[in-house]
Amino acid sequence: MEQGQGNRRARGRPSRSAEQRDDIRAHIARCALRLFQQEGYAAVSMRKLAAEAGCTPKTVYAYFHAKVDILSLVWSDVFAALFDELDALAAAEPDPVLRLEEVAQAYVDFWLEHREHYFLVFMSGGLSRADVEGYVATGAPRARFDLFARCLADALGETPDGPALRAKSEALVCALNGISQALITISGHAWTPCEALVHIAVHGVLK
Repeated sequence: MEQGQGNRRARGRPSRSAEQRDDIRAHIARCALRLFQQEGYAAVSMRKLAAEAGCTPKTVYAYFHAKVDILSLVWSDVFAALFDELDALAAAEPDPVLRLEEVAQAYVDFWLEHREHYFLVFMSGGLSRADVEGYVATGAPRARFDLFARCLADALGETPDGPALRAKSEALVCALNGISQALITISGHAWTPCEALVHIAVHGVLK
């Protein structure tokens, strides 16, 4: 063996730590969020995204198998921001009925205040049914929506896992999404004030 051969360093760039890889994924997702909101999901190519992120398409593919995987991460970040806010609100309100009302109102307010997020999550073009089902199948977003079932169960004094209560909580979520969509996409109509619409939706499932 040649002198010093055993002390030679391996050639090439050292492997990144898990934290570094997470940071790169987050950076790519932030760049994707800007592009998706500016140009629409369907119009953004992986090459364009790589240029926005300051890397090569090969680097993007090293962290994401496909463009829909980036969108899924962006969706998860949006839902995390939303439900972290709702969880904190629910924890701070001791009255169960007021808790449900405040959580429901804050859910609608979030989408009204972040309309670009609403369009990205619920109205992105260029997606297949399989793309959406693949994201929902991960279970992560569904678990966060269980907050509504828990709040409703407390308000009604029932267990949160019964089928009747589950149906009521899902009906409430559908109503809140409908209110959000109507106020965002048909803004020219003189709607009844948002707070009144949410109040009716909440007390409709409390009967």
